[in-house]
Amino acid sequence: MSTITSALKSPRAGVWNRSFVAIFLAYFLVNLALNMSNNLSTPYARELGATPVVIGIVATGFTYGAIVFKLASAPAIDSFNRKWVMLGAVGVIFVALVGYAFSTNVPTLITFRVIQGIGQAFTATCFIALAADTLPREKIAAGMGIFALGTAGAMMLGSPIALKLQEVIGYQGTFLVAVGILAGGAIAVASMKVSFTRKKKFRITLTGFIAPEAIPSALLQFLFMLAWSSVFSFLIVFGQDQGLGSNVGFFNTVYGLAVFATAPIGGRLTDRFGYFMLIPMLFFMAAALVTISFASNIWILLLAGLFGALGYGAAGPVVRSITMSVVPNSRRGSASSTLFLASDIGQLVGPIIGGVLATAFGYAVMYQVMPVYLVLALILLLFSHRYLKSKAAAVAAAEKAEQEAIDAQATSASTASSAGDAPVKA
Repeated sequence: MSTITSALKSPRAGVWNRSFVAIFLAYFLVNLALNMSNNLSTPYARELGATPVVIGIVATGFTYGAIVFKLASAPAIDSFNRKWVMLGAVGVIFVALVGYAFSTNVPTLITFRVIQGIGQAFTATCFIALAADTLPREKIAAGMGIFALGTAGAMMLGSPIALKLQEVIGYQGTFLVAVGILAGGAIAVASMKVSFTRKKKFRITLTGFIAPEAIPSALLQFLFMLAWSSVFSFLIVFGQDQGLGSNVGFFNTVYGLAVFATAPIGGRLTDRFGYFMLIPMLFFMAAALVTISFASNIWILLLAGLFGALGYGAAGPVVRSITMSVVPNSRRGSASSTLFLASDIGQLVGPIIGGVLATAFGYAVMYQVMPVYLVLALILLLFSHRYLKSKAAAVAAAEKAEQEAIDAQATSASTASSAGDAPVKA
C-alpha cells in the first residue's frame, strides 16, 4: 500500500498540507487536458458525420475501456506504488489524445476514446485514494470538496479554451495543445514523494474492486451520472443548434467558478449537518437540467451553469467523501473503484438513452426528462441514510481505537527503553 510522504502525522493536521497540494496540482492538469479533449470529441464527431445516437456513443466511448479495466485498477492501486500506477495510466491517456489529433473517421475516434478510458480506469481511482490518504478522517468531506476544485478549474478553463482554440488552430492543433498540458500533469505526478510498502499481492477478485459498504453511495453516483452525463455529452451540440456558437463553452466557466464556492461549502455543511444536505443539491441539479432545455440565449445557459454548480458541483464531492468514509484506509482503492465503476456505467448508459430521446423528441425534451433519475436518487438517499451514517461512525471509531493502541504500545516501549538505559546505583 502506498502512503504519502509527510502526510498526516496528527489528527489535528489541516487540509492544505504539502502532499495535498502536490496531488491537487497534478489532478488539475490531467483533468484540464481531459476536459479539453472531451469537449471537442462530440462536435468533432458531428463534423465527421455522426448522428445524435453515435455522438452519444463517442461521448461515452471512454467508459467502455474504463469499466473493463476497473477490474484491475483497484487491486493494482492497493498492491503497487500508486505513483507509478498513475504515471503508466497518464501515458495511456497520452496515446489517446495524440490519436484524436490524427483521427479522420468516427470509428477511429471511438477507438481512441476507449483507450482513454483504459487510462482513466486507473487515474480517477488513484487520485481519489491518494487525496484521501492526505486528509484527517474528520475533515474528509471538506477536503474532498476542496479537491473537487481541481475538476472545477479544469471545467472552467477547458471548454472555452478548447472551443476558442479550435476556431483558430482547428481540431488537430487543439488536441495537441491538450497533449502538452497532459505532459505537465505527468511531471506533477512524477514530482510526488510517495513511500511504498507492499502489503497485498495483486489479485483480481470481486472484493478487490468492489467494496460492498460503498454500494449505496455508488448507486447515488450512478443515478447522478444518468442525469448529468447529458450535459457532458450534448450541451455543446445543443448550444450550437441554439445559435450560441463557441460561447456555449462559457457554461463550464460559470459552472467552474461557482463550484469554487459550492464544493467546499457543501462538504463543510455535510460534515456539520449530515447527508441530508444532498437534498437541496438534488433540487438544484434538476433545476439546471430544466433550465438548459429553455436556453434560447447565453444568459439562461449561464444561469443553468450556476444551478449546476449548486447541484452536481456540490453533490459529487459529498458522495465521494461518503464513499471514503465508510471503509478503512486499506480498502479505499476498492471503494474508489466501486464509486467510479458506477459513475462509468452511468456515463455509458445515460448518453445513449439521451441520444435516443434527442433523436425522437429533441434535445430540449431530453433535458426535461433527466430529472426523473434524481427523484430515484432522493428515494435511495432516504432509505440508505441511516446505514451510511452508522457505517462511517463505526469505521472512524475502529480506526481511532487502533491508533490509540499503537500509540499506547509505542509509549510503553519508550518507557521500557528509558528504564533500561537508567544508571544502576551501587
